[in-house]
Amino acid sequence: MKKTLGIVSTTYHLLVFLFVKEIYLKDTQIDLVVTDKTPFLEEVYKSERLKPYFHKVLFADGRKIKNPYKNAFVTFFESFLYNPTTKKIMTGQLDTYDDVYYASPGMPDEIVKEIGKTLIRKNRKVCFHRFEDGFASYTKAPVSFVNTELGQKMYKKLLGYDIAKMEHEIYMFEPYLAEADISFDKIRIEKTPDVIQKVVKMAKDIFAFESQDFSEKFMFLGQGTANGMGNSKTYQSLIYEIAGKAGTDNFIVKPHPRGVYDDFDESIPLYKDSCPFELAVANGTMEDKVLISYYSTACVSGKLLFQSNSKIIFLYPLAGDSFNEKCDYEEYFRKLQETCEGIYIPRSTKELWELIERFW
Repeated sequence: MKKTLGIVSTTYHLLVFLFVKEIYLKDTQIDLVVTDKTPFLEEVYKSERLKPYFHKVLFADGRKIKNPYKNAFVTFFESFLYNPTTKKIMTGQLDTYDDVYYASPGMPDEIVKEIGKTLIRKNRKVCFHRFEDGFASYTKAPVSFVNTELGQKMYKKLLGYDIAKMEHEIYMFEPYLAEADISFDKIRIEKTPDVIQKVVKMAKDIFAFESQDFSEKFMFLGQGTANGMGNSKTYQSLIYEIAGKAGTDNFIVKPHPRGVYDDFDESIPLYKDSCPFELAVANGTMEDKVLISYYSTACVSGKLLFQSNSKIIFLYPLAGDSFNEKCDYEEYFRKLQETCEGIYIPRSTKELWELIERFW
């Protein structure tokens, strides 16, 4: 039997990997690595609710990696001779695997890099596969964790391992939405009603999900702003304006797990739920709601996974100087509007206020 390893760092990663597991990995032995990147996911790991669904569940503590930017000598030593870092961060022993699945737009994080180096030394035929990480996976080109030309040549020469041949595909819910520079082979994650039902059942059990109803019509989903905020006052001022137009008794904010500017004053209530937002969507909680965000993955994935009827308003054209990062994803959002109903992108505050009034 083939042996497979999955690596998940967020609740959304785990939700998507459950789809991949249910559809494509039924005949494999699957181990799972949970990382420290999301506090709630660490709690889920400690709860042992993952154990019934995987052969072995391990934890990788990236906080123990003191220097992820290693010099060439250390990188060479750990890649081809011995990697003490992997042993240091793992709660248990990694086996030898045929396939590894993980989510990473752009460059993989330091945990994936360390695990990847170790697993190549164990098996020079191991294949790496990516699965989507929401919006960013459709707009940010994937980069190998062996990302330099010299590094790739060294792996070929010393280990006979060609990373470009062993990692070339990504699993996505809607490959049509991917921008042109997403060069990997795109595999569609097929969502039949039977698969959706099984995945939702597993996810509700793993996350100990309980439905949280709320009366407010409008919900703002915060952005992951910890490392990407340009001007927090611009970010927050538009939300305060929207709350004023919608009515503060009809407006609620769901803070982003990594957002640091989603705490507004006491006039705006907060929706706090550590479970994947998509489970609330799957549960029907959002069907009559208007979801507002700058360009939140959670808004999109609820539509793509569960064909939600909620209305969605994206604010990114009105972001101003809110973000350090470039917010020019017109082609992606154009195709998204073609794929899903109920998505609106106002180009001016006048258009935004008209939409608020229309959906009130």
